[in-house]
Amino acid sequence: MFPNEPIVKLEKVEQYQRNGKDSSVVITLSYSDGDGDIGLNPSDTFPPFNFGSPYFYNLIVKVYEVENGMQLPIIIPLTTDTIFFNDRITNLTPTGKNKSITGNIAINLNAIPYPGILPDTMIYKIKIIDRKLNVSNEVETQPLRFVR
Repeated sequence: MFPNEPIVKLEKVEQYQRNGKDSSVVITLSYSDGDGDIGLNPSDTFPPFNFGSPYFYNLIVKVYEVENGMQLPIIIPLTTDTIFFNDRITNLTPTGKNKSITGNIAINLNAIPYPGILPDTMIYKIKIIDRKLNVSNEVETQPLRFVR
C-alpha cells in the first residue's frame, strides 16, 4: 500500500502565546510507512541506535533563523554547536500480519530555541528515520514570525 521508506507531510503549524508573546510551536506531520518499522523501543541502545550515533534519534528537527531571506543555523553561544530538537519516536509497528502504518505526529517545541536566543523568524526542517535506516523526505515549515 505504501513504500517501505517513510514519507512525511506537513499538516499544520500552530503558534501559541502566553502573556502576548510566542511561547510554543506545535508542528503536526502525517506519516506513512509500508513495512511499519517507524520508532524505537527503550532497549534500542546498541549500534546503530546508540547514543552519539547519527541514528540515535529517529525524529530529526533542525531549526534555522531567517535573516534577509537566508536560512542560518542557530549556534549556541561560545560553541560551534547548532540547535536542534531531535527526539526518539516510540515503536509504532502494529501487531498482526499487515505492518503498513499511517498516522499523525504532533511535535511541541519551545518558541525560544535556547535561553537568551530570540530570533524574530525561524524555519523548522523535519524528517524521520525508520529501523532499517531509511530516511524520509524532509518537510519545511514556512517562515514563522515570533512576537517577543
